[in-house]
Amino acid sequence: MTFAGLPYNTLVVAVGVAAVGFAAGVVGSLCVLRKRSLVGDAAAHATLVGVAGAFLATGRRDLATLLVGALAAAVAGLAALLLVRRFTRTRDDAATAIVIGVSFGLGIALVSGLPAWGYADSAGLEQFLLGHTAALTAADAVLLTGVACVATIVVSLLFKEATLVAFDAAFAAATGWPVLVIDAVIVGLVAVMVVAGLPAVGAVLVTALVVIPPVAARAWTDRMGTMLLLAGMMGLVAAVVGVVVSAAWPGLATGPLVVLAAAAIFGISFVAAPERGWIARRLRSVTRNA
Repeated sequence: MTFAGLPYNTLVVAVGVAAVGFAAGVVGSLCVLRKRSLVGDAAAHATLVGVAGAFLATGRRDLATLLVGALAAAVAGLAALLLVRRFTRTRDDAATAIVIGVSFGLGIALVSGLPAWGYADSAGLEQFLLGHTAALTAADAVLLTGVACVATIVVSLLFKEATLVAFDAAFAAATGWPVLVIDAVIVGLVAVMVVAGLPAVGAVLVTALVVIPPVAARAWTDRMGTMLLLAGMMGLVAAVVGVVVSAAWPGLATGPLVVLAAAAIFGISFVAAPERGWIARRLRSVTRNA
């Protein structure tokens, strides 16, 4: 069965991954502007622990159960990051590296060790490293689309507050806005989108889906609303391109192709954006020196 020239299974995957790509671009814009990009990386690398833990606790491998476990682990990873920052003299970048390394190492140890410990049904959990779009069902696509819609709606409801905090947190705090609460919501949304992106691009690459589209979109505009929309569309396009190319060449994994498509969009933005692009900056430099 085909729709719009695409096989049904490919269309199901494209819908789910495109929804995640759009929401990741929107949520990631707040993350990038708030300078919280590495927070998403810490959450992403903790998710494997949650995937393994959810399987051990329930014995189930359905996507919803595994993603709930991944979200719990992502939140725990972020909590560990905050604790390391607060109670040690470790710098932010070093604390993030510690959480990433420890949580990722533990996750890989659990996922790779489960079959050897007699959990034969755990085979395949390692696919969350690079994504496993081939296993997505229509129900999974509906789940991912629902999560993406909820995240996008939350961003739209908090647009004014999140924008103020992203650009001037000190002013927001001085005028009585609950900066810590808004920050927590932004970080929570990042964790949700990192988890939702696991089936699409995997724990290793999911942060790129949250970071690259917003950075590319920032080159085209100074307006917050326009940036969020552009980042969402760029994430959606990258997702669809990755799925379609992967379907055309089955030997290529979808997740890396999605990230490469996003990187290509960033490359075009870096060169051709009207104000911040390399060509525009070069022309201004030549004009000034003429």
